[in-house]
Amino acid sequence: MVDICFYCKRPKTSDVCQKCISKLLLLNWTSGNKYIDKFIQESQLKVNSYREFIEWIPFNRLRNIEYLAHGGFSTIYKAIWLDGFVDNVQRYRYIIDYDVKPSLNENEKKGIHVALKSLKNSSNISDDFLNELKNHLPCLSSCAAVRIFGITQDPETLNYMVVMDLMNGGNLRSNLLIKKYNPIEKYYNLTKIAHALLNLHKCNLVHGDFHSGNVLLYSIDAYSSNYISDFGLSRPVNQTINSNEIYGVIPYMAPEILRGKPYTKAADIYSFGIIMWEFTSGIPAFNNRPHDFNLSLDICKGLRPEIVKGTLPVYARLMKRCWDSDPNKRLTTEELHQIVLFWYDYYPKDYGNKSIDIPSNEQITKNHPLSCYTSRKIEYSAKINEILSQEELSTKFIIDEKKGIINEITLLSENLENFRIPDLKKF
Repeated sequence: MVDICFYCKRPKTSDVCQKCISKLLLLNWTSGNKYIDKFIQESQLKVNSYREFIEWIPFNRLRNIEYLAHGGFSTIYKAIWLDGFVDNVQRYRYIIDYDVKPSLNENEKKGIHVALKSLKNSSNISDDFLNELKNHLPCLSSCAAVRIFGITQDPETLNYMVVMDLMNGGNLRSNLLIKKYNPIEKYYNLTKIAHALLNLHKCNLVHGDFHSGNVLLYSIDAYSSNYISDFGLSRPVNQTINSNEIYGVIPYMAPEILRGKPYTKAADIYSFGIIMWEFTSGIPAFNNRPHDFNLSLDICKGLRPEIVKGTLPVYARLMKRCWDSDPNKRLTTEELHQIVLFWYDYYPKDYGNKSIDIPSNEQITKNHPLSCYTSRKIEYSAKINEILSQEELSTKFIIDEKKGIINEITLLSENLENFRIPDLKKF
C-alpha cells in the first residue's frame, strides 16, 4: 500500500518517508569499510519504522565519552551525541544538563545521551557479522530490543562502535536484590522480558547469549521498561556465522548447547528459567563456584540452582519446565508469556507505594573469584560428550550435591490451570 507523506506530499511505502529523511543525513559519507557502508545503506532503504533507522555517526559529533563496563567481546561507554536521532522529519535532541563534566561549548548544549559499544578487534569487521545484526533490526520496531542509532569508529583504536540508547537503570543482574524484595516488580519485569523474547522469536530469531546482564532497565523506576541487548553481538566480530565455535555464559547455557548443539528458541527458554531463579535469590546463578568444565559437565548431568525457600510452588514448577534437560519439554515463548502475564495481572498492585528497600541485614554475597559472567568461548564440548556417552543421561535434577538428588518429572500436558496462583494475595 502506498501512502502520501504529510510533510512533502510524496508517496511512501512505509511509516518512513525516504525523501524527508534524506534531508537530515550526511552527504558523501563513508565508514572506511565497504561492508559497513553497504550495511547502513541497505538498512536505510528497507527501513519500515524510525526505530529501525540507523546511520553513520562521525566520531567528532560525540562528547564526554566515559567508560562504563566491559564484556567478553566489547567495552561499553556513555557519551553525548550532539546531533540526536532521526524522528519523522527532524532530529530529536534535548537540552543537556549544564553541570556535565567536562563542560560543553555554548553551541553544544543540545544532544542526547547514548551508550557506545566498542567491538574488540573490529577494524576488519566481517560481512557475516553485519548480516546477522541486520536480521535483528526489524525487532527494534517492536521495542523488544535496545534501540541502535548507528555506527561510529574510534579514531585511536580503529574499533567500530555501535551507538545505542543509554539505559540509565543498568542491567537486571545489578538490580536483583531490589527485585527479590519487591514481588510486583518481579512479575512486571518477568512479563516485559517474556514479551521481548516473544517478539524476538516471532522474528524467527534466537538470542544466543540470553542472561540477566543482557536485560537492561531504562531507568531505576519500579515500572521501568525492560529491553534485551547484545543479540547478534555476543561473539567475535571477525567470526563467520557458520562457525561451530560456541560462546556464552555457562550458568545460562542449556545442556545441549554446552554439548555443541546450535542455539535454538528452546535454549533461550532455558536461560529465562535461570533468570527466574535469580529473581527469587537476588544473586547470579552459580556464583559460589568456578565457571569451568566441571560446572558445565554438572549442568549437562542435571545440576540446577537450588530452589530458594519460600518460592511459590507454581513459580518453581514453571522454572523447572523452562530449564528441563529435554528441549522438547520446555515451554514456548507464547506459553511462557501467557503465564507470566496472568501472574502480573492477578497480583495485587499499589502503584502509590515506593519500592521496598533492601534490608540492612541482608548479607551481600560475593561472586567466586573464578566465576565469569561475560560471554566467552567454550572449547570442551567434545570432552563432555565423550564422558556422557559412557553414562545414561538422567532426567533427574541434582538440586544440591550434598543434599542428594530430587526427582522432578513434569508433563507436557500441563496448561495454564497448573500455574494459577490462588494463594498469591497472601504474599
